[in-house]
Amino acid sequence: MPVSQQSDKTVLTHPSGASAEIYLFGATLTSWKIANKERIFLSGKAILDGSKAIRGGIPLVFPVFGKGKAPHVTASLPQHGFARISHWKLVNSSDDAHTVTAQFGLDHTMISEEYRKMWPFDFSLIYTVKLTADTVETHLKVQNIGDKAFDFNTLLHTYFSIPDESKVRVVGLSGMDYVDKVLMASAKQDGEIAIRSEVDRVYANVQSTDLQILYGNEGGINLRRNGVSDIVVWNPWVEKSAGMADFGDEEYHRMICIEAGQVAEFIALAAGGSWEGSQILSVL
Repeated sequence: MPVSQQSDKTVLTHPSGASAEIYLFGATLTSWKIANKERIFLSGKAILDGSKAIRGGIPLVFPVFGKGKAPHVTASLPQHGFARISHWKLVNSSDDAHTVTAQFGLDHTMISEEYRKMWPFDFSLIYTVKLTADTVETHLKVQNIGDKAFDFNTLLHTYFSIPDESKVRVVGLSGMDYVDKVLMASAKQDGEIAIRSEVDRVYANVQSTDLQILYGNEGGINLRRNGVSDIVVWNPWVEKSAGMADFGDEEYHRMICIEAGQVAEFIALAAGGSWEGSQILSVL
């Protein structure tokens, strides 16, 4: 079966052998394989029982990024919002000779009463995963189905599996201004990004549609953005890794987060309005 539903996750299998797995908890994509090689990082200590956000994969950030609250909201939501810690449902699936697709849904009736009080808006999220022989596309549609406008952030918080952080270079952000959340300062990117210490940066209004995460002589991944303007780059390094119970102390060597989304500013969505953004990942 190109799309099979297990008790807690959906598995997509392409005729080429490519595959993807998405947990219904958070609609978190936890695996993407091509040529039997895993391209997405999932921590060996990740908790998969639905008791907390999954550490790794592609968690969905909505409606806030980081710790904080959206405009016109009095309460602070959980870090990175509630979409990644809510149970979604599989609403549709299809396949043809080239593409295997699964669609997941979350709306205001499916979140906890606690989150509903914190963020009292009527919304619908549709998350679509499309798998081909050599790509995976993740697409999010946000709909305001209520009578009040709301503001939101969103992010495809993608953890890439890498051979070693010392070999990784991120290309496509040179010349872009960024906010360095480690140094609490602003700077301009000069050339490619190398990981030599903790990195937590927000690049706003990125000009290049495509970025490359290069793994030295071991290929890499191309990330193509559609409808989203910002990029977050994150690696926790030594101290932060040791402080996360669901992340191995040495796992920072094998992952990097390159995250496409809208986080530098909130998106205002009028009653009845909709917004869409996506990324397409391909192997280099």
